[in-house]
Amino acid sequence: MNKKIEDIPWIWQVNFLKKAVLGAIVCTISVYFATLPFFIKPLYESEVIVYVPLTIQSQQLNQQGIGFANQQEIDWYIQILKSNNLADSLIKRFNLTNVFEIDTSNLGTKSWLLNKLESHIRIEKTRYGSVSIKVWDTDPKRAAALANDIVEFGEIIKTRLLYPNRLEAKVHTQNLFEQKVSEVTILEQKLDSVEKFWPSKRTKKDLQYDKILKVYNLELQELILRKDAYEREKNEFDTPLPKAYILSPAIPVPNTVWPKRGLFSAFGAGIYLILLIVIEIIKRDIQEKKLQ
Repeated sequence: MNKKIEDIPWIWQVNFLKKAVLGAIVCTISVYFATLPFFIKPLYESEVIVYVPLTIQSQQLNQQGIGFANQQEIDWYIQILKSNNLADSLIKRFNLTNVFEIDTSNLGTKSWLLNKLESHIRIEKTRYGSVSIKVWDTDPKRAAALANDIVEFGEIIKTRLLYPNRLEAKVHTQNLFEQKVSEVTILEQKLDSVEKFWPSKRTKKDLQYDKILKVYNLELQELILRKDAYEREKNEFDTPLPKAYILSPAIPVPNTVWPKRGLFSAFGAGIYLILLIVIEIIKRDIQEKKLQ
């Protein structure tokens, strides 16, 4: 058997070459036609590339609004883009239940639909620090729209997620500021009271007045600090969160990415030739054993 594999002069015989060439041609043509759009719906790819901005607004403002996120923030942003909330938004906007021809009455439909959509999307970091969002779909226009809308919905979800904490920070600093305003107002009233009701008790009035004035000045400085903190939080809350920098928006691409008909055809011909050689070796080996 090993000798036959090492030395196979029959491979160059005309009959075998004809069988190999004709069979390879038939396989190539068969696979090529089997992968026509009539039999297999082709997939088109669209890609959008974005850079993630800084989430902390104070740092973003310090960099004149052009700060870029660190690796942890990029990972957090990617998790938003991969979330079920975002997938649900895509399903509703593009009516993907009908696109994927899913019967919603079956159990597990939602899970199957999410998995189906996930198989058509790839989101990953690039080596340049950006985020690549690729979408495959049977409609090139829908593929581009899906990719662009992933970014749009990502911004909406990001804003929605951060809103409660941003609001809480503003309300907290506002409460601290208003509390200090009340305390300073009370001290002002005490100072006015000392001036008004103790005109005859000069020494005692001066001592009381100085004590209240000292506390008043300290509280007034704290009030100024809290006022600055509140105004800063309010300005940051009123300022919209920085949006992702879209470096390259997705556009419809006319060329399909799957199935790769030429590659599949060549692969089919290669499989045929390998099987033909193996079968021929086995057949000749059996014939040789019979002659012995």
